[in-house]
Amino acid sequence: MPRLTLPRLLVVAGVLAFVASLPVLRAAEAPPAKSLIRATDLLKLKQLESPALSPDGKWIVYVVRSIEPKPDAKDDWVYHTNLWLVAADGSGAPRQLTHGSSAAAPAWSPQGDRIAFVRTVDGKPQIHLLPFAGGEAAPLTKIDTGAVAPKWSPDGSRILFTSNLDYAQVRAALEKAGQPAQPKWPVERPGRSANDTQNYAAAKKGPAAKSAPETKSSAATQSETDLSAVALAKADGTLQERREWLARNEADGNPRALARLNFQSESDINPDFSFTHLFVQDAREGAEAHDLTPGYTGYVGAEWMPDGKSIVCTSQTDPDENPDRSFTASLYLVDAAGGGVRDFLKVADHSVLNPQPSPDGQWVAFTINRGRLFGYEQAAVGVVRATGGAHRVLTAKLDRSAGNLKWAPDSKSIYFIAADRGGFPLYNVALDRTEAKTVTASPTFGVRDYDVGAHGCVQVLTTPENPSELYRDTNAKLGYHALTTHNAAWLAERQLSAVTEHTLANDKGQTVQYWTLAPTALESGKKYPLLLEIHGGPSAMWGPGEDSMWLEFQFFAARGYAVVFANPRGSGGYGRDFQASNYRDWGKGPASDVLAAAAEAAKQPFVDPARQVVTGGSYGGYLTAWIIGHDQRFKAAVAQRGVYDLLTFFGEGNAWRLVPLAWGGYPWEPGLREILTEQSPLTYVANIKTPLLIQHGDNDRRTGFVQSEMLLRSLKQLGRDVESVRYPRATHEMSRSGEPKQRLDSLVRYEEFFRRYIGEN
Repeated sequence: MPRLTLPRLLVVAGVLAFVASLPVLRAAEAPPAKSLIRATDLLKLKQLESPALSPDGKWIVYVVRSIEPKPDAKDDWVYHTNLWLVAADGSGAPRQLTHGSSAAAPAWSPQGDRIAFVRTVDGKPQIHLLPFAGGEAAPLTKIDTGAVAPKWSPDGSRILFTSNLDYAQVRAALEKAGQPAQPKWPVERPGRSANDTQNYAAAKKGPAAKSAPETKSSAATQSETDLSAVALAKADGTLQERREWLARNEADGNPRALARLNFQSESDINPDFSFTHLFVQDAREGAEAHDLTPGYTGYVGAEWMPDGKSIVCTSQTDPDENPDRSFTASLYLVDAAGGGVRDFLKVADHSVLNPQPSPDGQWVAFTINRGRLFGYEQAAVGVVRATGGAHRVLTAKLDRSAGNLKWAPDSKSIYFIAADRGGFPLYNVALDRTEAKTVTASPTFGVRDYDVGAHGCVQVLTTPENPSELYRDTNAKLGYHALTTHNAAWLAERQLSAVTEHTLANDKGQTVQYWTLAPTALESGKKYPLLLEIHGGPSAMWGPGEDSMWLEFQFFAARGYAVVFANPRGSGGYGRDFQASNYRDWGKGPASDVLAAAAEAAKQPFVDPARQVVTGGSYGGYLTAWIIGHDQRFKAAVAQRGVYDLLTFFGEGNAWRLVPLAWGGYPWEPGLREILTEQSPLTYVANIKTPLLIQHGDNDRRTGFVQSEMLLRSLKQLGRDVESVRYPRATHEMSRSGEPKQRLDSLVRYEEFFRRYIGEN
């Protein structure tokens, strides 16, 4: 029997679902008309994550992220994540394992009798254990700093997890253990020494603070008043007393003293260092968690070695270096009994990450890239013996950046995902080969996550027809069987626009890929507006397998737009040279690539070239502003959470390292200020005549929001058509994981703004 490919499976599934819903289907009856994608379909979207095959390969537990009505609130919604279970052979319908708002990161015990997962309790993530045979999930960890990323020991008796501790918490733990509490690296607070005041911040976070009574006697109030007076007196005391008084204020967060190089988080300024520690706890109720990595160093990507005696992980290459100034990473072995940390693999001038021990215990796979963590180099797959020694690179010829490594059950090959020409295919490379092969049915599918077992591979896929569903193949071959219908069920009632691939040659002779969607309800003889969408990064990559834009593309096509999007020079997925070809050229070159794609798309007979609009987010916001400062073809533009002045971006964005990466220096170096000014869209603000909507989140610290205000004020002073929309609490990730109502509002708002200038169809 011929294998069913994914598109055919979707058609068959839709037909069967429809037929089953009708007792009799008369020949004269026409199938019900499908409706177009709506903005509110955002609330129907389900995102599948973290598929995990049971040890016997019979079951798959996975996470479904849904949008649900917000309790006791009208017209508002929140995210829920829950665990679901489905038979790996597709013999039964999926069933929900957990209920509530929070369950993630499932991990099967080696015996297959329990599932560890993470649930938020009192605002902190904690690990819970769910018996597979039935029963309620029970909390395992009760750690003040939270517990995430559970990993079972090979014998199933212990669980490894990580927890983030700030500087004050690390210091308190070291002092309590009687260990030296001074970091080996300089804290870079000028004229001061580390730990030269008491640890007030840790005291405020300790159990005593949480157990303070809500009501106080007059005696207690008097005592606290006296204590406050004593503390206040220190403001006029000796130099040390004044420092102690100031330290108390800083512990209250009023003010926040900034002495770090990386003083911004994703949503706020961040004066505190944070360190990811590895903990181990027996997998039984009441067991105590043990910190295996105390100190001022963080460890990530931790995995048990198959003998259960040690844990392999990644950390900064030089542990005595200030973490903000550490640019390379290496592999380490941590003694699972608390015996300390030792070097495992360091490669000069390279970063080594994502270790994965082989099932047979003979090898450790990893990703490796030359130079600093932040750059153009493509991450390759490498291996080293579990006993140490020289390493080998397996995918040097691929010229794609590999991630999400998993071993085949026989330990003879390694699977990984890499962005490639608009898709996110799954690859496989054998230990005795140096050439990787794709094992995904279509090069434009997006493998969002996957797991591999003895009986095959399961994958969460994004396809042009469906943003997120779970599929099974057989031994990672090219045919698929849909195991879920979380989105397929409601999509069966929607009409979609097909995604069509095109290419063009740019002025460097490079091939630029782009895609188009026709208006979904296209009518012969009618003309439609053209929307150019621009991705961020600038090293991001879009294609039919891009889940974050799936609904937006289909929404605009349903609203009567011809949509075009491209991967200009600088995009990922095309190798190092293509990705680096926007060096010192964020504007002119990439703009010419996306404008060439728009020009070709505008030649389609149903497009009205006089009604073109443009939008983009992050770097796409930068390029949107750059384009309308140099080109007048667009009737309206929406610039989302963009960078508009590179000199300001260097100070206000936590992605500031893009400046030395993309321009080879810093603003104070000879010639760099002029280059950065020449490359900033704000420099050309007087040329902007296109009506512009500027979107930003109030808490976006990745690009910063001041540049949006500079752009707004400049255009207002120039008397141009400009409006700004700011979203409270929103970070740079608003369009992907922000508050559902804000995501819905932005989608409707952008389209409404365009209609002011292009009219209805």
